[in-house]
Amino acid sequence: MGDVSVLTCFCPECWKEIGPQNAECPHCGCNLSQHDYLSYEEKLLAALRHPIRENRMLAIQLLGDLRSQAALPVFRSMLETEQDFFVVREIARSLAKIGSAESEDIIRMLEDHKSRLVRKIAKEIVVEEHPNMPRPRPSASPRSD
Repeated sequence: MGDVSVLTCFCPECWKEIGPQNAECPHCGCNLSQHDYLSYEEKLLAALRHPIRENRMLAIQLLGDLRSQAALPVFRSMLETEQDFFVVREIARSLAKIGSAESEDIIRMLEDHKSRLVRKIAKEIVVEEHPNMPRPRPSASPRSD
């Protein structure tokens, strides 16, 4: 049998599929050699726009492991529009790993999220990270899930 290895590559700018030998994206014209000079963290930040959810989630997890401060504004922006609970949960977990005052503020923001599941994971993270912290009183307004 011949070698049947298949490598799927994506442009780091437009995320359309490209060939592994391309020096320039045929779709958007991105010079792919410039991306060789990006830091690991910068490549992970770019991967947050990847069309495949699992790739985005892995980038989120790795940015949390790196305690990336640069990821915080991107995470905050993603949380404004992200509908996928699993992606939101991964962002919340990474925010807890980062452990800065800004990441804690974002987690606190998730405690008022419209989704009951997101509120629950945010509260669990807060309790794990700060078990003695005073808890705000729940609001009386009903939320939809």
